[in-house]
Order: sequence, then structure tokens, then C-alpha cells
Amino acid sequence: MVKQVMVGAGVGAALMGIAITQSAPVVERWEGTRYTPYKDIVGVLTVCQGHTGPDIVVNKVYSKQECRELTEKDLNIAMTGVLKTSPHLLWHPMQLAAAISFSYNVGTGTYATSSVARRFNAGDFHGGCEALKLYKYAGGKIVQGLINRREHEYNICISTLSVPSFKNLVQP
Repeated sequence: MVKQVMVGAGVGAALMGIAITQSAPVVERWEGTRYTPYKDIVGVLTVCQGHTGPDIVVNKVYSKQECRELTEKDLNIAMTGVLKTSPHLLWHPMQLAAAISFSYNVGTGTYATSSVARRFNAGDFHGGCEALKLYKYAGGKIVQGLINRREHEYNICISTLSVPSFKNLVQP
């Protein structure tokens, strides 16, 4: 039993690694990188690759390394939030990757109450992937960049829907 738990934990960590590896380029592509703080489309102070929060220093020029560290921290926050709301996504790394990118963009609180999370949590993976496309608004307006990003997330999300859960690999 202990060996099975250890194997399960190792597989889970590997699957989280796959999800982060798949979501990071999506975040990089759609967030872009700006080394000086700016206000985003809805007026939120932002820096690097979409980092927000009270730790941003106005007028500071962030280094590439600082931006990398903020992005890694934010991706882990997004992944932790997604897995807290939808723990079974651990066994579905491509759906987890799409949910991480989505959560990185909209926030873990919005993910937790989203139709994306509700559908994933009901076991409707295709519906969860489809629901990503609903989140195309910023400041009450449809934004083409969000349509494009959600399409990218959707394509990642559906890419393995016909593949069984990885959880089957570690069950007796």
C-alpha cells in the first residue's frame, strides 16, 4: 500500500509538471512581457507576464529573472487554486493546463465560481472545455485577444479528451 501511494504521488507530481509545462507557453504568448508596470485593459496595475498585486513597485524596471520568478509563482498559485476547486483535474493534465492558463488570467476566485469549474466538477470535461469560450469579456466588452486565448486554451483542453484518466495507471 505504501509503495502504491508513493507511486501515485510521483505520478501526480509528474502530471502537475506536464500541466505547468503546457500552460506556461500559453500564458507567455497571451500575456506578453512588459518589464515596467502598466494598467491593463480594465485598469489593473500589471507587470511582467500579467502579474498583478500589491507587491508591484510603480516606476520600477523589472529584470527578466524577476519576471520569470513572478510568473512561476503566479502559475503555481493558479494551479493550486484550480486543484483546490477541481482536485480530479490532477489526473487530466491537459484539462488542468487549460484551467491553469484560464485561472492565471481571470483569477482563482473567478475560476472557483465559473461554469468551467462547475462542468469539470460534474465530470463534463467536454462541457468544461467549451465553457472556456464564454469568458471573452473585459470591462463588459468582447475582446478579440480573449477570444483568441480561449480558443487556444480550448484546443489544449480537448486534445486528450479521448484518452483515459491517468489515475487508472496507479489504481490496483
